[in-house]
Amino acid sequence: MSKKLRSRYGLTKAPFTKDVPTDELYVHPQTEHAVDLLKAMVEGRSSGALTGESGTGKTFVFRALEAHLPTGSCRLTYIHNSTVNLRDFYRQLGQALGLEPKATPSALFHKITTQIEDVAQQKTRPVLVIDEAHLLPLDVLGHLHILLNYHRDSKPLLSLLLLGLPALRDRLSRNALSSLGARLPVRIHLAPLAAAQVTEYLRHRLRAAGCAEDVFAEDAVLLAAEATGGVMRKLDVLAAAALDVACDGRSKLVDASVMAEAIKRSAEAIA
Repeated sequence: MSKKLRSRYGLTKAPFTKDVPTDELYVHPQTEHAVDLLKAMVEGRSSGALTGESGTGKTFVFRALEAHLPTGSCRLTYIHNSTVNLRDFYRQLGQALGLEPKATPSALFHKITTQIEDVAQQKTRPVLVIDEAHLLPLDVLGHLHILLNYHRDSKPLLSLLLLGLPALRDRLSRNALSSLGARLPVRIHLAPLAAAQVTEYLRHRLRAAGCAEDVFAEDAVLLAAEATGGVMRKLDVLAAAALDVACDGRSKLVDASVMAEAIKRSAEAIA
């Protein structure tokens, strides 16, 4: 962030970066409801899927969920490399759980399920979170319901949370994955922000960065909402560009003309 930008808007840090502390995340009714549902899911030892377009806040919801869970109540295991075959999936899961991966696939699977049972017996809820789950190969998706099967499918010891793009919903609806789909009763889909929420979002991010003024004019917000479709990640890119454009002029205000220029500069990034 330039000194000029910092000085003009009284910023203490860059306002539209990905590096956002949990307590500064923008929480609106949709994300708040999603966090509440996922918290209840974990507490009830259930499983589910959280979907949404890229940049709509899936990772934000997961981070907020982590912050809302009582310390020591859960053991969260997070996996984000989803483009692997079944054997490598269990190898990386074993490594994430601290297990020695030098074993046959069946032995490693046994170690993993045994550890999950051990964690559950200690009254700690094991939770497996798989990000980019829409990229999981069909054989991996088709095997996940077996990972959820304990004591002849009578005890829900493990909570599974799949995060992914809307394509994940379509994949889970396939007949070939009906066993997994039936074990994911909690389904949440995040929609982009509405125009009114775009105003709140931009104001929230500026406030968190130290700017107490309303910088974005109403006509500029409407342009931003239309250009980004209300996707927060795209809004970050566009808003940062708009502040830079405004800094080239004399006014602090980001009006429609400033936003129009920012849209031109960011066209490829927000497409």
